[in-house]
Amino acid sequence: MASNQQPNTSLTWAPSFKEDDSRVGFLDLPRELRDLVYQFAFRVPGAILVYSRDPFAVRPVARAMNIRHGGDGPIEPQPLSTGQIPVALWRTCRQLRAESSPVFYGMNVLSFWALGNINVGLANMCLVRHVVTEASPRGIFDKSLEHVSYCWKRRFWPEVLRNGEAILEEFPNLETLTFSLKPPRGTTFKPAFFAVTNKTREQRVGLVATWMGQRSWWEDDRMRQILHLEMVPSPGLSKDEYAGSRFVPEDDDVWDCTEFTDAFEQMKDSMQSDVRVDASIG
Repeated sequence: MASNQQPNTSLTWAPSFKEDDSRVGFLDLPRELRDLVYQFAFRVPGAILVYSRDPFAVRPVARAMNIRHGGDGPIEPQPLSTGQIPVALWRTCRQLRAESSPVFYGMNVLSFWALGNINVGLANMCLVRHVVTEASPRGIFDKSLEHVSYCWKRRFWPEVLRNGEAILEEFPNLETLTFSLKPPRGTTFKPAFFAVTNKTREQRVGLVATWMGQRSWWEDDRMRQILHLEMVPSPGLSKDEYAGSRFVPEDDDVWDCTEFTDAFEQMKDSMQSDVRVDASIG
């Protein structure tokens, strides 16, 4: 079961001293203004992938890439350059690092390849609020609805919960945990449970939400609140990427993968409603 403990998230803070007290420096600004500067300097569009080229080394060297997430960020992963994150600013003094770290770790979305082999520091891990990671399809992209149903209930969903608990142990103060599903590369894939005809988007989402609810369960309410699922189209296949172009696909039958996310959120809401009804009856 996920822990609800909220560890101490403070970093070592020490006030800074100026060489010349008569001059006005950055740290003389009101904290509200300094926070605005931190948000401008340390927030990155999309998500930040933290990884190591040799994750099993005695002391793995952590690297970072800017990846696409939520419709923001580069189409293809790009190395996170010092031009995007002013690392030198962090090295200025302890006070500045302590004040800006909650912005970098708490406002950005982080992603990890080998979570257990990357150490970003306990204090920093407690600051992390948003994580996105890739989920193994575990058979749910099969064309047979019967097989997909079995795989969701017996393989995919239990693995999502197990991985979610493990991530929550590493980052106990998470507010959102998103698992991304990527269809086979180069295809616009519609899952078998969305293969319904003569239905509106709202009707399809409702039917799939019911389908998901019959094959999913929750170990605790904390996980239900923070967990999200999304299906990510292959690069170059999303209509959003053609915005402003003369070559926007005209095929209105191309499936919108955000229906998957909407169905999952509706499933979560309906299960919460069921819990409230049961509680009122009890």
